[in-house]
Amino acid sequence: MVSVYAKLLPDVPYIPLLYPNLGVQERESILFLQDAFSELKEPIVELTETPEEADYILLAHNYPSLKAHGSHVSDQEALARSLGKKLIIFWHGDSDKQVPYHDAVVFRTNQYRHFQKENEILMPAYAVDMLEGDLPIRQKSNGKPVIGFCGWAGYKNAKNHLGTLLKNSFIELRQFLGARHMGPRIKGITYRMKAISRLQESEAIETNCIIRTSYSGHRQTIKTDANTARQEYVQNMRDCDYALIIKGDGNYSYRFYEALSLGRIPVLLDTDCILPLEDEIPYDEFVVRVPYWDVFHIDHYVAEHFGQTSPQDFIAMQKKARDAYEQYLRPERFLHHAMHTLLPKHLSHS
Repeated sequence: MVSVYAKLLPDVPYIPLLYPNLGVQERESILFLQDAFSELKEPIVELTETPEEADYILLAHNYPSLKAHGSHVSDQEALARSLGKKLIIFWHGDSDKQVPYHDAVVFRTNQYRHFQKENEILMPAYAVDMLEGDLPIRQKSNGKPVIGFCGWAGYKNAKNHLGTLLKNSFIELRQFLGARHMGPRIKGITYRMKAISRLQESEAIETNCIIRTSYSGHRQTIKTDANTARQEYVQNMRDCDYALIIKGDGNYSYRFYEALSLGRIPVLLDTDCILPLEDEIPYDEFVVRVPYWDVFHIDHYVAEHFGQTSPQDFIAMQKKARDAYEQYLRPERFLHHAMHTLLPKHLSHS
């Protein structure tokens, strides 16, 4: 088992990797988050008493939660460097800023392909397994494909509308002035609204959309009963052939992993996305990718895929989606793979 030295700060939650060793920490503000760690029971790493005994130095806390503890991070980086060991950092969150420690190994949920650093490894979001009971297989119909979306795809208010327009204008200006690869950074809500509008207008597609004007996964922002919202979300996904997947503020989506857990075929708007374990998981066998710059033809991609897929392959894709989530992308499976396979492999190539 991989051994790590992890110095804990008493006032900051530690990362889920350490839950089996130190106990699960409740986070009441994020609805249903604890359900994602129900199978994280057996220790993945061994904690050592001293840094000299460890294989690696592990930053015990999610990187963005340490904004007020900059000296702690720099101290741990200096410790790793002094011992000739690698510092391991987990960054679960929306920012794609670079970690200023080039010798660290950074597992992060968010990044754009053209800006990925050599020391960064993409990880899945800590998404909950939505499946209860048997996989809800959908037979291919003789009619139109049904694509579903339940979530935030409308402005909260005039301030949110104006702020989104201003941010998008700034991105477009930078792109006009020569900054490359800025298109994917347009706000996710903008791409969601464009895609949904096009799909609803299309005669080749049947849509099943529940549009919300707020993010419904946080206790402070949800505007309806949490359990009711959750049931609607799951049922919406179960009742569709395809699940529309478009980034949020970060260039990743919980919905992507939740769709896979239910065996649904994601229609992924590719905003310069990097998916976890791309060299191991054959995503193109069960994911429909649509380039962001062609969002206004998203219905053509879905209709063409549906028309060219046999009933047998349509069922097989659903099973492959579930298998990918279950075998590789569940939190406990990925974390084990990260520590025991990805980390040694990454270091051997660096």
